[in-house]
Amino acid sequence: MVTLDQIRERLKYLQKWITTIGTTDLFSSNVPEKAMRYVVAVFLQAKDTTAVVSIKKKTEAGAYEVIFPEVNVAVSEIKAIPPQGYNLEHPVIALEGGTNLAAELVSGTSASVTVIYWDSEVL
Repeated sequence: MVTLDQIRERLKYLQKWITTIGTTDLFSSNVPEKAMRYVVAVFLQAKDTTAVVSIKKKTEAGAYEVIFPEVNVAVSEIKAIPPQGYNLEHPVIALEGGTNLAAELVSGTSASVTVIYWDSEVL
């Protein structure tokens, strides 16, 4: 069992701009096979125009499954997933080894995606 202090020590973030219509993997590589990646929050921000963004899970087979469909983000707004605030011990997404997290820019010119996460080795 991982303690709250251990989670705090492992906590990381990733920020990526999505600038083309379509689906983009957020992490540079898939989650290692003997690990779990726990996403505790995702923050979306649009630039220049309102954006519509879907958050997806990329399976080991390379297929994309929609987790949070078509979130509308106004230019001056930051949308949080989950909207009520996040809890380190209760992630909104769990990624198994061999999977990845992706964002699809459905419409708009660009969107920033920030992911707060931590990794745990599977025993």
